[in-house]
Amino acid sequence: MSHAAFHLAEEYISEDLDYYFSGERDKNNQVRPDKNIFSMTPTSPQLSQALNNERVCNFFFPCLPNQFDRIYIGISVPLFANNWGASFLLQLLKILKPGGAIIMPVYPEAQAQDKGYWSRSFLENVFISRQYWSGFSNVRAENDGVMSLQVGRKWPEPIPSTAEWFYQQRSNLVLQELIKPEDSTASGAGIQTIYSDLVEKVWKNYTCSAVIERIILDYLGAKTPVNFHNISNDYGLLVTELLLSSHINIVNGITSNVGKIIDSISNNFNRYFAPLTGKHHKIEAATTIHIPTHQGSNVISMIDVLSAQNHADRETILKEVWQKLTPGGLLVVYEDPKTDLYDVLGLFGKVHTYSSIVASEIQQEIDISHYSSIQESNLIKEKDDQGKVFLTVQKNNPLG
Repeated sequence: MSHAAFHLAEEYISEDLDYYFSGERDKNNQVRPDKNIFSMTPTSPQLSQALNNERVCNFFFPCLPNQFDRIYIGISVPLFANNWGASFLLQLLKILKPGGAIIMPVYPEAQAQDKGYWSRSFLENVFISRQYWSGFSNVRAENDGVMSLQVGRKWPEPIPSTAEWFYQQRSNLVLQELIKPEDSTASGAGIQTIYSDLVEKVWKNYTCSAVIERIILDYLGAKTPVNFHNISNDYGLLVTELLLSSHINIVNGITSNVGKIIDSISNNFNRYFAPLTGKHHKIEAATTIHIPTHQGSNVISMIDVLSAQNHADRETILKEVWQKLTPGGLLVVYEDPKTDLYDVLGLFGKVHTYSSIVASEIQQEIDISHYSSIQESNLIKEKDDQGKVFLTVQKNNPLG
């Protein structure tokens, strides 16, 4: 049998596999993996279909249709209940053999809601579990904390998201030139770098979109019309994902794309999403950090663009951005933890922190549980040292 396990990174492999091999979770041997299971991560540099037990490959590199009997989602992998996560599962269904299944950890409803993770109700809302109803997929409870997702009689409808774009368009972007993963030529190395950079952006957007969606829900609610401005280097991925979300009400978005971009990828991205978000999303290139030139943004996010600045420049930039926020608006910053952003943002008001592991606010008096003991330790570390987390400040009045 051909089984694959997805892990957040290599250091999580042992714990992820123990979760499924453990008799505690699988007393009736319903979902236990094959001992020769292949391990894969989203960050592995091994872009190859030559799976073997000695190499940890990248799970975003194209796999063949009908390649796996089962795919196991490790407990280390984020389980965010958003369009990206649902679309990701749908893409995985396409590489299963007939009768194959995705095996995954699922939290109880209340715990899942607290974390922004998927639960049985989330999965059933997307992949309605009725075996004999055409057009849907099956969701089944297997054991405590484990569920399976299988293909029904027909494919589910496509789920609009940036993950769907990536899976549909990646061959057109770079993979037609990425024929030999071990190519040592300058051209081959360049293509691998481009592809790896795109994978990193798409994968990071999974977390950023889920956490910022939760921040907007917590502060502004599901129905409040929001004008959203993101300053980052992501081709417009974050704003697009939030515009497509049915859980919040983003009415207009602006992306200030700071730094170098690949024109072919940018043009492809813009063409793909123009019918869905074109009139509501403006994407502008910027060689340096672009301060909004207009008033009226309800939410401004800055993702990995401030770390290269010195303290004085960071403070100046943040003060200028702050002035462009509407009263009650939110400034969300996600940057290298070595910067002094917490102190700078504290000049504007109380700074709230949101985890990068689960989609919820970090509160000193509340411990966040997790199936992964490693991730649970990381959650405690986030609370203690305020590492790379989402920093949020709300503008309470026009003079703030």
